[in-house]
Amino acid sequence: MPRKTQIRIQDIKQKITHCVLYILCYTFCVIFLPSWFMKKTGNPFITSGYEGPQYFCDRQKETSLLLSNIRNNINTTLFAIRRLGKTGLVRHVFEQLARNKKMTCIYVDILATSSLKEFTSQLATAIYKRFPEKKGIGQKFFDIIRLLRPVISYDPLTGNPELSLDLGQPKQYEKTIQQLFSFLDNQSIKVIIAIDEFQQILSYPEKNTEALLRTYMQPLKNTRFIFCGSNQKMMNEIFNSAKRPFYGSCSNIHLDLISAAEYSRFIQTQFNRHKRKINEESIDFILHFTQRHTYYTQVLCNQVFATDSRNISIETVHAACAAILAQNENTYYQYKNLLTEAQWTLLKAIAKEEKLKKPHALNFIRKHQLGTPSLIARGIESLLAKEMIYYEAGVPEPYYSVYDKFLMRWLQKTF
Repeated sequence: MPRKTQIRIQDIKQKITHCVLYILCYTFCVIFLPSWFMKKTGNPFITSGYEGPQYFCDRQKETSLLLSNIRNNINTTLFAIRRLGKTGLVRHVFEQLARNKKMTCIYVDILATSSLKEFTSQLATAIYKRFPEKKGIGQKFFDIIRLLRPVISYDPLTGNPELSLDLGQPKQYEKTIQQLFSFLDNQSIKVIIAIDEFQQILSYPEKNTEALLRTYMQPLKNTRFIFCGSNQKMMNEIFNSAKRPFYGSCSNIHLDLISAAEYSRFIQTQFNRHKRKINEESIDFILHFTQRHTYYTQVLCNQVFATDSRNISIETVHAACAAILAQNENTYYQYKNLLTEAQWTLLKAIAKEEKLKKPHALNFIRKHQLGTPSLIARGIESLLAKEMIYYEAGVPEPYYSVYDKFLMRWLQKTF
């Protein structure tokens, strides 16, 4: 080959190398660097979704239990009141399992469903999200549901895909559920399905839903379930009543409050990572104000962090608390219009007690001028149904408490 030609080829190779390096540098600077920088400098107190283990507080015991159950082919029931972090815990476990190529995880939220037909569509949508049509398993999935004329649409708010199926008679969607479970179980990988707000099945018009699902789930060999629920009474009915189909089928995990020591350490660490200081007094007040309830603790910490103050004082925290209550005041006054006078008075009384252990005690009734025990019993039942309060039964001394901790503090402050 002539020398000039060799030089020309070397020049071309050099130019190609430079172009490739330029493209790689550009991609890193324009795409990856900003997202890394945003994560590094953004607010570390996440109030919705799951952003990774560095933003997740504790739950080491529960994480280990869930992972152990999955490894040992045990289905799990996860009990927790709303916004205590059960969905975040499931996402955290899924994140750790993502590295295992022999497993796949599917999350299904059925809170918005009102029938077995809607349950079927939600399950199919969750499978579609996990296995898009273009992939091998996804193609097999579409082959199974093709006769149901699937229609893919996108949520206008989130942009997430949704799958609608042409389900007619009950027998058809019952059969479809069985086919979906069998399809997953026949794959060459282990499938973990988390079904959130599982107690919702009790509201379905199809009264045989529990027995039907148990019948379809029981024979599965490569598929394991995590049943999550926020209504402890209903979840106990499903899983802990000897007369029900799911009785004795799961290992139970009750999600409690994160310890003050662990949460304090987490808060301090997040501020330290961003070269900011927060004193122990401020952290103690945050945990007292929110009663260590995960969602409200995260929201308050998020607000405090958003002040951009380099040294967080107790005054900074007090101001953030006042701002949150002021932002929600109109909503809280609207609650009053949704309740009877007796229910509103009872709600205020429970808020002031913080943890009401004996609602029919004479000193409690006289202190808050609540009327007869029967009136209180009806009021508690109504407030529970409206989810204004909850009953914590998973402790040595069960108690009633206001669900929204900011509402509780506002009622204490205002009345």
